Amino acid sequence: MIKTSVEKLSEEIGFDIGNSDDVTQANLLNGFCRGLRNSMNDQKLDTQLSYMVDKLKPEAHKVLKVLVDFIELKEKE
Repeated sequence: MIKTSVEKLSEEIGFDIGNSDDVTQANLLNGFCRGLRNSMNDQKLDTQLSYMVDKLKPEAHKVLKVLVDFIELKEKE
């Protein structure tokens, strides 16, 4: 499989955006999630997410768990 430059630099791009402002960070997550939802059905999405989780580093687990907590708080408003 041929990798694009964005695929090759995805972790570095994510790191740079992680050091950016909240709008840029939210835009990255919004686009990423929209791309996942638009590219596959629910069953395939669940499979893809399980593959992704298997490759996440511990710091990603920590941040994503806290992000889910904040999402749940916002949904209660």
